[in-house]
Amino acid sequence: MKRLVTFCLLASLLATIGLTSALSQNSKRKLEILYVDVEGGAATLIVTPAGESILVDTGWPGFEGRDAKRIETAMKAANISQIDHLIITHYHTDHYGGVPELAKRIKIGKFYDHGPMESLQEDKTFAEKYAAYKSAAGGKTITLQPGSTIELKQAAGTPKISLEVLAASGEVKPMRVKASPSAECNAAAKQADDPSDNARSVVFVLRYGAFDFLDSGDLTWNLEHKLVCPTNLIGEIDLYQVAHHGAETSNNPVLVNAIKPTVAIMNNGPRKGGHPNTVKTIRSMPTIKDLWQGHRNVGSTEEQNAPADFIANLEAQNDAAHMIRVSVDAAKKNFTVTNDRNKLTKTYSIK
Repeated sequence: MKRLVTFCLLASLLATIGLTSALSQNSKRKLEILYVDVEGGAATLIVTPAGESILVDTGWPGFEGRDAKRIETAMKAANISQIDHLIITHYHTDHYGGVPELAKRIKIGKFYDHGPMESLQEDKTFAEKYAAYKSAAGGKTITLQPGSTIELKQAAGTPKISLEVLAASGEVKPMRVKASPSAECNAAAKQADDPSDNARSVVFVLRYGAFDFLDSGDLTWNLEHKLVCPTNLIGEIDLYQVAHHGAETSNNPVLVNAIKPTVAIMNNGPRKGGHPNTVKTIRSMPTIKDLWQGHRNVGSTEEQNAPADFIANLEAQNDAAHMIRVSVDAAKKNFTVTNDRNKLTKTYSIK
């Protein structure tokens, strides 16, 4: 009997130690964001402190599965083997075209998008691509609407983590408080309305404790205006994913000024995105500490790009496909950005 009691006490002690160790490990895990080089497409991998994974967009189809392979490489670097949540911001080839190939290679839990569509004016082959996407998702996708949330697991000992959708399918989350437009809102320039699917992009804010990250897909100028005028629905942001790869038809200065980002990361290609006017807008913001780029825009001058040390890929042809990584340490109230190419690392305070 004494042996049995001793064994039970020992087993209980070991279980307690194991649980304590697990809780300790969870409390030390950080929020990780990896910008995958998909050559001017878009693929952002997020891994929460609970080990849950969110992939935003998948890059291009073709190229012998290049982008799916690069996403797999990022997953290995993040020590995950599946994607729990796949968010497709909109139905342009560079954002969702890689889904079928990726789904062949890895397990994907839930698929999210801005809702079903029958045709897309700017894409004559849309029906074929969309059918392939729906097939890869098993016909089961979740429609995100303004105000939607994606429930994320909470790791013990870590601050609250949440993901809220602010815009989707051309609609913006209703404002709770009506306010008069600011002088900046009234003075902001407008562009012609965008009939493309860019304007229907899913826009979300990921919050982890005091840290805020904005991803707006390829959202364009006039919808960006609605996100902050007359009321700022976003608030101030620590990390801003530059919209639309840095295109001139996005990144409305009235939005960037309103959200006051500390750091901006642009997932562009060597000949796609990274427009000089966008770079100028971002770098001129008084709160911006640094702009980081996935690629050097080879059609722009040195002054029209971020400094070379802050660019992951300098050459137009680059099989290395260097990533930019972000690690958020809630306990230290800071986040770190790393350029895989040269290992440059900079740490910034969370607001």
